[in-house]
Amino acid sequence: MLNTAASLELTHEALNRNILRLAVPAVLENMLTTVVFVVNSLLIGWLRDPVALAAVGMGGQFAWVIDSLFAAIAVSAAAIVARYWGQRDYAHAQQAAGQAIVLALLFAGGVIALVMVGADAAMALMGLEPEVARQGALYLRLTLSTAFLAFPLTVINGMLRAAGDTRTPMAITGAMNAFNVALAYGLIFGPGPLPALGVVGAGLATALARALGGGLAFWVAFSGRSAIQLSSSNVWPLRRDLLGPLFRLSGPAAAEAAVLRGGSLLFQRIIAALGTTALAAHQIALNVESLSYMPGWGVSVAISTLVGQSLGAGQLGLAETSTRRGLKLGLALMSGVGLVFALFGRPIASIFGSTPAVLDQAGMAIRIAALEQPALAAQFVLSGSLRGAGDTRSPFYVSLVSVFLFRVPLVYFLAITLNLGLAGIWLGTALDWAAKALISFWLYRRGAWKRVVL
Repeated sequence: MLNTAASLELTHEALNRNILRLAVPAVLENMLTTVVFVVNSLLIGWLRDPVALAAVGMGGQFAWVIDSLFAAIAVSAAAIVARYWGQRDYAHAQQAAGQAIVLALLFAGGVIALVMVGADAAMALMGLEPEVARQGALYLRLTLSTAFLAFPLTVINGMLRAAGDTRTPMAITGAMNAFNVALAYGLIFGPGPLPALGVVGAGLATALARALGGGLAFWVAFSGRSAIQLSSSNVWPLRRDLLGPLFRLSGPAAAEAAVLRGGSLLFQRIIAALGTTALAAHQIALNVESLSYMPGWGVSVAISTLVGQSLGAGQLGLAETSTRRGLKLGLALMSGVGLVFALFGRPIASIFGSTPAVLDQAGMAIRIAALEQPALAAQFVLSGSLRGAGDTRSPFYVSLVSVFLFRVPLVYFLAITLNLGLAGIWLGTALDWAAKALISFWLYRRGAWKRVVL
């Protein structure tokens, strides 16, 4: 029997309750997901080796780029599942979920092959010191060696959230994170009889933790213990009527991810030109900043689900009210985070335990990151609303304009041309987020998302 316990009461009166019900587990889930990579940087930082820290940071950036491409499948599948779920057409929701998993598995095979062959070349393009490039490539290969389980995890969790179940993804990620923390500590430092493997230990711990998470996600999806209940008939044979919408929505989302992450790699190339100390400091600040995403991202997940299900139920007014309510909540939460960053940037950086020169620059970057927080909140919520409606084109346009008109040229001008160094990197980033938020707001107000047909 289908478990529809996660189904939402789609009314204005239940809106606040629904946002909290969806957002709180999503915040915890994403925090735990992020901590998988943050723990590696934190523990490697305590080795007090800037080369190792920079290597893990750069390898993690490439892994993040690749992860985001699979998130494109998750976004499209979630939009379709949420729309069917709002219509109470659970059979089509299950079928769409199964087809999305097939796509994730096919793409995972291609990614593993590319990474194993091209990791060294990718690092060489970044202009890194030879030892940073060597260790970074090794870390990347290890991290993505379990992609056949890790990438479907992203898709399955996205579809569970679209059905209104944000608690199961949180539980899966919690188990994965606890496993990673314990294993990373043991393999990096080698207490007792264990060997101290350093960067290799960090990569192995992350790979095994992601494999555990993927295995749990498959078990949940196919065991009948969650809202999404799959069987072999949902996965095979392939169905053109469902694959067509998946490809149509995934295309712009994947293009957005490619543009955005490609811009991030150009961005990293600029930082690498500032030297290993700046690169290590940037990695610390980036890890801290990624934790600040949690409130906005959690609200974004809630609004995406609510907008998708509201449109499926024919309640456009509820979709619009959900977005407005989400914006208010996201701005309040992330402005509070910005205040903490402004007041305690250097003490927060010191938790990572690197050298004084690295920590000084990282603290400065965290204080500048305080300026980003309101714009981050608006961008997360607005893009979540658009994607929940199935409008994956608008976020792509935002990213395209952002990368080529703001982030890369502006950061280069401030950091290199004006010689502001790492401060220029983070000032340019803050201005880029502000531009993205304004463009997203304009696209949302245009209202094309209201007319999307899946």
